[in-house]
Parts: sequence; C-alpha cells; structure tokens
Amino acid sequence: MDPKYFKDKETGVDLEVISTEPLADWLCMNYKEFGIEINFISDKSSDGYQFCKGFGGIGGFLRYKMDVDDLMGGVDDPDNEDFDPEEDFI
Repeated sequence: MDPKYFKDKETGVDLEVISTEPLADWLCMNYKEFGIEINFISDKSSDGYQFCKGFGGIGGFLRYKMDVDDLMGGVDDPDNEDFDPEEDFI
C-alpha cells in the first residue's frame, strides 16, 4: 500500500484504518443507496469469461454518456495535481 494515501494532504496528519471490507462485499450491502442495479456475471461462458478478465473482475455500464477528460482532467489541466502521466494503470 502506498503511504501517501494514509496521510491528510492539507494537515499532514497520519490517517488510521479503522476497518476494512472487500469491495465486492461493500457493494453488495450498499448498492441500493446509490440507485444502482447489481448483476453477477459468471466466467463460465466465453462472453462472461471475456468480461470478467477484461475488467479485472469488476465492471460497470453507465446510464448516461460522460466525458472522461472533464472528470479526470489531463496533462494540460493545471488544476489536476493528482494526474501523473508516468503512473502505471492497472
């Protein structure tokens, strides 16, 4: 785990992990709060296998079109201090 995620950027205070829970478990318990629908896809069919492996085990479909560049910013966005073009994406 990267230690930069365990420190408050503004105050420099060390953050403490109080509890942990697998993402899939959290999604199964809280999805209704966000108005989403969950569908489980098996990797037993060729299409299901491709979906599961292509998205690393989790995926989603958006209801509305969105511009990812507006959401994340980019190389030319001076306000996006978190963007690192050298960072490896998984």
